[in-house]
Amino acid sequence: MNDYLTRSRNLPKSFLFILPLLVFYEIGIVLYGAETKNAADIIVKKPFEFFGDSATLVFNSLIIIISFCSILYIEKKNRLSCSIFIPMFFESAAYGFSLGYVTLFFVHGYLPFDITNLYVQSFIKGIIISLGAGIYEEILFRMLLLSVLYFIIVKALRANPIAGSLSSILICAFIFSIMHYIGPSGDSFSISSFSFRLVAGIVLSAIFIFRGLGIAVYTHAIYDILVIQEAYT
Repeated sequence: MNDYLTRSRNLPKSFLFILPLLVFYEIGIVLYGAETKNAADIIVKKPFEFFGDSATLVFNSLIIIISFCSILYIEKKNRLSCSIFIPMFFESAAYGFSLGYVTLFFVHGYLPFDITNLYVQSFIKGIIISLGAGIYEEILFRMLLLSVLYFIIVKALRANPIAGSLSSILICAFIFSIMHYIGPSGDSFSISSFSFRLVAGIVLSAIFIFRGLGIAVYTHAIYDILVIQEAYT
């Protein structure tokens, strides 16, 4: 069990684990248009606009290189076995269902809001956006922002590690929630939907810290799909 917990948090394994989601998401973008792009996707890919018309080619080439390097790293440490991805998926599904129904019950139960306002696209487009949210929001907010906040607060400012970690999680969750209301495609602000996303951001940060990027990505995607299903049923 301890071996599984350690190996499943491995970053190279996480990259390979989320690769199928990335492929499905990018296919969805091609089939249903750029309006299904997740906002975090646009932010993460912004630096690649430097390459002009070759931006997509450069980004996809980088993904292939990262995947190849991940395979080489895993093979060097211990032989790659895709069987570990099966329990990782079921673990993510358990977290996703728990996060989805618990936050919907407590937050939506005590602070009701119109959940259909969270997504205005069709059900299929909503699923595509959910996949993008799982991938790019976890990379942007958890892998990048949370790590930077922890470095600044704990390493640079030399704050207490526990207090610094909690502060990093809260700040990251706050920014994660507020970002959903910024821009022309942002949602209308309400304290209920903000609290809903704040709680989700805190839980996803904890999953990222203790269980790694891959499981956080799948948890987020599954959780968002549950919200989509709730909105369209």
